[in-house]
Amino acid sequence: MLKTNSKIGLILKTISISISAICVIGLFFAGKSPLKNAENTNKSVTHAQTESAVSTVGNMAAIAIPSTLNITQLVSDATSFYNSLSSSEQSTLQQSYTATLGRRWSNLPCGSGCRNGIQLGSLTSTQLTLALQVIEDVLGTTATNGYQEYSDITLSEDALVQAGANSSQYNSGLRWLAFLNAPSETDAWMLQFGGHHYAANIAFNDGHVIGVTPFFVALEPATFTLNGTSYGPMEDERDALREMLAALSTSELATAKLSTTFSDCLMSPGESNGNNNTFPATKEGLAVSGLSSAQKALILAAIENYVEDLEETTAAAIMATYTDELDDTYIAYTGNGTSGTATSFLSSNSNYVRIDGPTVWIEFACQNGVVIQNQIHYHSVWRDHEHDYGVDLSGDAIDVSTGINHVDISREITIYPNPTQEQIVVKLPLQINNARILITDISGKRVYQGRDSGESLVVDVKSLSVGSYLLTISTESKIFSGKFIRH
Repeated sequence: MLKTNSKIGLILKTISISISAICVIGLFFAGKSPLKNAENTNKSVTHAQTESAVSTVGNMAAIAIPSTLNITQLVSDATSFYNSLSSSEQSTLQQSYTATLGRRWSNLPCGSGCRNGIQLGSLTSTQLTLALQVIEDVLGTTATNGYQEYSDITLSEDALVQAGANSSQYNSGLRWLAFLNAPSETDAWMLQFGGHHYAANIAFNDGHVIGVTPFFVALEPATFTLNGTSYGPMEDERDALREMLAALSTSELATAKLSTTFSDCLMSPGESNGNNNTFPATKEGLAVSGLSSAQKALILAAIENYVEDLEETTAAAIMATYTDELDDTYIAYTGNGTSGTATSFLSSNSNYVRIDGPTVWIEFACQNGVVIQNQIHYHSVWRDHEHDYGVDLSGDAIDVSTGINHVDISREITIYPNPTQEQIVVKLPLQINNARILITDISGKRVYQGRDSGESLVVDVKSLSVGSYLLTISTESKIFSGKFIRH
């Protein structure tokens, strides 16, 4: 695996949260050439200014990237960024939501002509620091996903320039951020950010997340080196999907294989580019219901690489839904891969894989390079059959577990030691009485169930197999959720 930067960042997090935040933001600027403003705005960020932004973050003891979404903090950070702008810049950043604007996104290098918001490369270093904090607030903290992946894909734009691309069309400053409606803890609004090869559309209402898709990630070149550091931001997505396919038998692969060839993802690059495709009415490929537990676990692992691009609480709730629906999900692919050989999949132009469930939709496509034409590059999109665009800001909360209506998830939970071998201590923000304790493995299988009371609970986990687990503690009005590792 590449991403040596990610491994370093993970070690630093164990030393100091604030140092971690500085390092992650530093990755965004590492190796960056002077930003070029393709839209002819009246500001440009110089290399010296970007270095100053990192210094400023350090002096301010920047807010650490949260493991769970703090809607109050998000709104506060969004407001701080908004207030740092001139009135004309504010009107560019924030517009009133319409379905047309909500669907205005693209993965193409088409500048502000196909997306909303203000260009990050036009900001001062102080404004840029505030803008990046908003993006950090909603993305996950894993070493290879979330904000780390956003930063590394952004850096890949500079790798394209290094390979000869036109810097007015490809560079790390060509990223946009938009608010559709004013950020609020009570009202409905949407946060959009991205540019070439990245697009996030995250919707909120009444203090809850109501939609996180469409979410598009792509990469050219597939791996690259800047300033001596190697990157491969989408290796984990590709490898997990490869392993999922390689675990199928020859006959299962035959059932999963599509007769249609795909040159790109069906459900991208966004409706502002004229793609108004709809989800297929009939699911194609191989039904997951007939697969073994081990094969199902690999499918969930592949899905999780997308869901973990979000902060922990929302990701856990979405994964719970996708896990519940797994037996009604289908997987499909094109290409000539061989059972048992992971590297034989997703290695050539037009190789493609899809996961299609009652709500989840994930596509990963291989294309010939556009700038670097002697190698493939990746396009991938995560959509949701039920919650795309937050159902025009009128959908239900998706950051709470399924099956329980109007329940708040408390984000104030600590699990330690983590990783553990024998037991975990769960520290809660309040006294609970006779609460239900549930532990599930990565496949969604229940491995422990019990009841307990108190503010600090001790759970014996030494009988569990080595692996990752989700802990859920339920009362009548709250759900406490967190992950831990048994090693």
